[in-house]
Amino acid sequence: MMLHSLLSNFALLTAFIYFGYMIQCRFLSKKQSTPWTRAFLGLMLGLFGVVLMYYTFPIGAQTVADFRQLPVLIAVSAGGGISGGISALIIAVYRLFFLHGFSFHSMAGAVNVLITLVIALFFLRARKLSLKRWLPALMLSAANTMVLFLLVLNISSWAAIVMYTLLFIVAGMFTYLMLQHLREADESVKMMREAATRDFLTRLYNSRAFEAMMAQKIASSNRNGAPFTLLFVDIDFFKQVNDSYGHSAGDAVLLQFADVLRDTFRPGDHIFRKGGEEFVILVDQCDAEQIEKIGERLRQNVEAHPFFLPGGGELRLTISAGSATYPNVRQEELIDKADQALYEAKQAGRNRLCRAIY
Repeated sequence: MMLHSLLSNFALLTAFIYFGYMIQCRFLSKKQSTPWTRAFLGLMLGLFGVVLMYYTFPIGAQTVADFRQLPVLIAVSAGGGISGGISALIIAVYRLFFLHGFSFHSMAGAVNVLITLVIALFFLRARKLSLKRWLPALMLSAANTMVLFLLVLNISSWAAIVMYTLLFIVAGMFTYLMLQHLREADESVKMMREAATRDFLTRLYNSRAFEAMMAQKIASSNRNGAPFTLLFVDIDFFKQVNDSYGHSAGDAVLLQFADVLRDTFRPGDHIFRKGGEEFVILVDQCDAEQIEKIGERLRQNVEAHPFFLPGGGELRLTISAGSATYPNVRQEELIDKADQALYEAKQAGRNRLCRAIY
């Protein structure tokens, strides 16, 4: 009976961590952590602790044991004090009043959960999961439960207490390893997704990302009525840089040019490298008049910026740019119109911005 219940706790713990983390990554990872999301996390882990209490096994005449402390440790490590406090409160109240009724033993069980919360807050509230934080919290939680069994509840079954304590520590370490594994796997997936949408040299967005973000921007503009501008930018006579100084110098120039773009545009704007010296910017909430000021600021920033070469020396560069604003220009013509405006800027002598005619 005891081993069966402990293994049931173990299986439930494994399933909850896996599917809970999967749901978090799928639906919550893109949202900034807020008190509401942390409260929701605490609620879910508190309810999970209640479920674990239905797979208890007897230690004494009126005493049962399970792994209910682990959801509290997880809650604090993942969501801080808000998550931990809510989960511990749910578990403690349920043990106190609803599981086998109110008694001295239920009071001891509730106090055990609250002490676990204090331990977790001391070691894990930084929300940075590491073995040197998790292990002391786990061991103290196990020691706290042993003291409760032996001194407060006067449990004399050493075999049951030792088996529970060992399995609790094993389950706690398994929980830590599983959380670490899932976190590392999630970070690896994020890195691969990021690599698939980033230019390998400049770390700006690439052409694949441009197609997806362009569609999103058009849909957003249609919903809220805010215009945006598509800006094509070319570095003037960039081929001469590669021919005269080599491709390593060209790469150095592109890296510095990407920094100029980042410094010029806002965080809400999206910057892409299409290839070579060709760049595209989706300028958010920008109409046809505003883009002239923004484009001129970019032109001046580039013209005034010294581009340093790997072997010493510096270059001065200029740009040509063409813009098309949505919804002034229809969706199916937006890219062609911006490209045509860029061509006109080059034909007009370069070092300038031309707007699409509509």
